[in-house]
Amino acid sequence: MLEDIRRALLFGAPCGALSVIVFRDSTLFLLHHLFKVMPLAAYVQTIGWHGVPWVWWFVLWGALGGFIIGLVLRLLPFADLLTGAVLGVAAAYLLPQRLPAATPPWVLPLIGAAWGWGSAFLMRPLALRGRD
Repeated sequence: MLEDIRRALLFGAPCGALSVIVFRDSTLFLLHHLFKVMPLAAYVQTIGWHGVPWVWWFVLWGALGGFIIGLVLRLLPFADLLTGAVLGVAAAYLLPQRLPAATPPWVLPLIGAAWGWGSAFLMRPLALRGRD
């Protein structure tokens, strides 16, 4: 069990943090620039709690979520990309997202699924799936 936690922390947390920038924010960027459904650009640099920009709070929460996804993938025999997407949608509803008020309601589960799927996708080559 300790080895599972160590692998999830060492590999899952960085993948979850990186997935915020690569998958979540790029999804918001495309929704804003290509489809014009987002009133603001993806990279919100407004200041959040304790004077830290919101994007860094998202990266921190993404690292925590990546650890959880990595641990679930390590301990349970679920399909990795589907599990990541489902847990990403759950995380999108549990955490504050700082989306503008005019955001369509389907954007929140879409960016959550993009983040979770991306986290699981980045974890694929890191041998988190199953036990050795």
